[in-house]
Amino acid sequence: MEKKVRDDLAQYATALASDIQTQRITEQTLAVLEDADALKRIALQRSGMSADQAQGWLFEQLEVTKFNLNALKQGSNLHAATTDTLGKTNDEITDVIISKGKRQIRAFQLKSGNRPSSTAFMLSDEKYSDVGLVGPSDQHVEVQRLYKARVSSGTLRADQYASAEKRLHKAVEADGVSSGGTKYSEALKATDPKEAEKLAKQFKRTGVATEMHNSGLEAGKIGAVVAGGVSTVGGLLRLARGEADTGEVVVQVAVDAAKGYASSYVTTAISKGVPHMMLKAGMERSAANLLTKSNAHIAIAAGIVQSGKSITRYLNGDIDGEQMLSEVSHTAITGASAFYYGALGQALIPIPVVGAFVGSTFGYFVGNMLHQSGLLSLGEAPAVKVARERREHIEALCLTAIPLMRAHRLELEKLMEQHFAERRHHLSTAFDNLENSLIDWDADSFTAQLEQVNNAFGASLPFKTLTEFDAFMADDNQAFVL
Repeated sequence: MEKKVRDDLAQYATALASDIQTQRITEQTLAVLEDADALKRIALQRSGMSADQAQGWLFEQLEVTKFNLNALKQGSNLHAATTDTLGKTNDEITDVIISKGKRQIRAFQLKSGNRPSSTAFMLSDEKYSDVGLVGPSDQHVEVQRLYKARVSSGTLRADQYASAEKRLHKAVEADGVSSGGTKYSEALKATDPKEAEKLAKQFKRTGVATEMHNSGLEAGKIGAVVAGGVSTVGGLLRLARGEADTGEVVVQVAVDAAKGYASSYVTTAISKGVPHMMLKAGMERSAANLLTKSNAHIAIAAGIVQSGKSITRYLNGDIDGEQMLSEVSHTAITGASAFYYGALGQALIPIPVVGAFVGSTFGYFVGNMLHQSGLLSLGEAPAVKVARERREHIEALCLTAIPLMRAHRLELEKLMEQHFAERRHHLSTAFDNLENSLIDWDADSFTAQLEQVNNAFGASLPFKTLTEFDAFMADDNQAFVL
């Protein structure tokens, strides 16, 4: 039990630390989700236009969303945004800005014509000479060919075409991160609000899955270090006591580190998915954000992982169903308690991880106490089970003894009643005969009846007749005591 408490708290602490460590990934994912929502919003706003006109705005948003999704996958802190979403609606030079933090590192002008010649002409405008140029990816090769041909032909705009060719990109890109490009047909199709919604859902699913995976990888590293460190300390103690050799300690540390990596990966991946599942289930974003700030998603994820371990052990035949239910119950109670006290601890000690871990540790022990005492449980705690089995055993013994005791009591009462009835009859007869012997003045009969009375009490007279009495009285050797 002591090892389980230590492992559970270590896992919870790792999950808290991992959540802080991967906060940047979460923020990037939220940005991708906002980009996906913007895609739907633009499609609705431009639904009154012709598709050929509206596709230009959708082209820009698709490029931005794809770029940010690729940055999320690569773990890059680059972020792209359209000038419209940045509030720069009057900017005629730039359509997309790529930033690293607050620093702008690259700007692009995007044009999407229905023909390569149209795209090439629009992008070659002299006012775009200081920014990168991006057109539909399926027109990229042809636009380049057109620029080269027009430069070779000596046209009046040869310099502009030459400059445009140098600054032409197949996609919005910077520092190894790229949108991958967007075809004209994609942008045109996205002008349909229904199609835009489908694309948005696809971007969101990919973004959430990427967040879960990347966060899990980061958490796995932390978990491996924590689990390996704890295992190393324990191994060194065992080594010092002579309970293990160096090889056994090394192997155990490696196994524990691997388990820590896997457990932390799964816990953090699930914790990142919980808020998104809450929103999908219809929860208000403000409520979901509140639960996330209180670390509810971590408590839920840790509970799922710990319960999953118990179920796996049950399926493998390592424990029975009763033990599995007890462990799942213990996880649920301690997890809920750790969550509530963790939120309180974080509020009282506003230091990342520290406050939540202190509160969670206290909450874990409170939940453990409640579960073990049986005051609060989803099933029977081991201590409660032992007490119940003892009570049932005693109750069974009592139920068996009660009818036997009742039967023996009735039998005793019957025997006592019979005994006293016989004695009563015996004494009554003896006293009647005593009375008669007095009336008849029959000393021997009187003595005989006295003998009967004495016999009833387990005694006997030293003489049976008057003659014996006279001899007794006349015998100088007899001691007579009154």
